[in-house]
Amino acid sequence: MKNTDAPLSLIVCIVVLYLVSIILIPFVSSEPPHLQTSFKSEIQSYEVQWQRNFGSDWSGGRYQGPQPIGDCDNDGENEWLIGGRDATLRVMEWDKEEQTYEETHALHSPFYFFFKIKEQLTGREPPHAGGFAIGDITGDGENEIAATWYAAVYKYIGDQYQLIGMNSYIFSNGGGNGDCYIGDCTNDGTNELIMAGGGGTRTNPVPEIVILKWNGMYLEKIATYDDPIFGYAFAVGLGDPDGDDENEIVCCITNYNHDVFEGHKVIVLDWNTTTSSFDATEICELPKQDDWPFGGWCADSDLDGIDEIHVGYLTPKISIFEWNGTAYTTKFEQEWPGEGMLIEGLDIGDIDGDGIPEVCASTDDVHILQWNGETYVEEACITETYGDLAVLNIGDCDNDGALEMNVAPVFVDTGEDYISWMFQYSMV
Repeated sequence: MKNTDAPLSLIVCIVVLYLVSIILIPFVSSEPPHLQTSFKSEIQSYEVQWQRNFGSDWSGGRYQGPQPIGDCDNDGENEWLIGGRDATLRVMEWDKEEQTYEETHALHSPFYFFFKIKEQLTGREPPHAGGFAIGDITGDGENEIAATWYAAVYKYIGDQYQLIGMNSYIFSNGGGNGDCYIGDCTNDGTNELIMAGGGGTRTNPVPEIVILKWNGMYLEKIATYDDPIFGYAFAVGLGDPDGDDENEIVCCITNYNHDVFEGHKVIVLDWNTTTSSFDATEICELPKQDDWPFGGWCADSDLDGIDEIHVGYLTPKISIFEWNGTAYTTKFEQEWPGEGMLIEGLDIGDIDGDGIPEVCASTDDVHILQWNGETYVEEACITETYGDLAVLNIGDCDNDGALEMNVAPVFVDTGEDYISWMFQYSMV
């Protein structure tokens, strides 16, 4: 049964956090110096529009967010988000005069001020945003930013991003939160905040999927999906892969680091309005421990009018699944032996502007594939990149009507720098 009454302690906590966020605005939402002008170099019909060096230490690693590109300040133009192991979520915006991207705001977790004090005393870093998204969470027709640290929601108010809500259910129960997605997973016409993660203990597990909904005052937990295995969902997708005109959640359950290996799986979750819960359909099982699956990106990559499901792996491999009318089948698989981990480095979009979407997959290189009517073929490969490129996002970041692609590594070899690149298609 849904809890419709906010606990008094939660209301007090939100009020206190709101007041702290006002007091500490210069500390939690800064205006950093202007970025240096980007350079360009030709790479197989793609060029580097912009790049930023985050250094070579561990904190330079970048994290993937499933919806990092969108109009988060509601000014009619897109911004994009950069997150990583530096406890900062950066809001980037295209500067038309300088023709480059500049960092306009830097967001941090709730309780950040106190976490910084704790870091000085214990050396333990503040929380990092494992996932982040831009979308309309509150149902007011305007976008917000969501981040996985305490399921925090930020809204652009008075030239600053203000913390307007959070839900600590996952962390309060000893779990972890790998990703979040904004979309209508219950098909009621309004969006939910879909949290992917898990953990806890075998006797008291945290569900792999937690659904939060804005009820006008705060984020309320309205549903969960707890898989029979003791697992974890690193990422989550949403779309209509079975063509029934209703959205489904797609996620991968991994059992990679627990005491007893129970296997991995890719599943589709259909919302059941009668039971107010999810019905799970298993697409495939992955018996090998090294086959950790990530994601569940839903997009119509073959232009048949129905979304396909795109999955990446710890190994440099992708799978594409499709609905055949009665079940999900494997449409395509590709592996790049000897290359870097793929993990979440996967996205779909018309990056070259030819009217046909590309499936872009990043290992240490970026492989750009396109449906040719019979199968997916590689039409380009960007080889200037390096590291395990867990970040790959496609969207119109500079608001010119064409799509760009942001790529960055989560791991690099010792001594190498963590670079975030922005690529665009070049006609030259």
